[in-house]
Amino acid sequence: MNRPNVNRTQSAVLPVRQALILGMAVLLTLAAGLFYYSWQTARLADQVAAQTALLTQMKATRASTLVRAAEPMPASDTAAPAVLETVQPQERWVF
Repeated sequence: MNRPNVNRTQSAVLPVRQALILGMAVLLTLAAGLFYYSWQTARLADQVAAQTALLTQMKATRASTLVRAAEPMPASDTAAPAVLETVQPQERWVF
């Protein structure tokens, strides 16, 4: 039988080359995942900072509202009946 001679160096290089390409693909995938994770973490930190600032502002507003509510309101007995007479009843539709 006449078999063509296969060069053993070519057949030995192919698995090494495939292993190097596979290793490079794994490294690129890990680098992309790390970049995505750090981007998501930074985005989440920005959202937490914005929510904290909003909650602080809401607490300050609520505190100032409570202080204003504790102050006595000026009483005007003559204005109350006039306001009640001008209030129009709203129509309600029930289905």
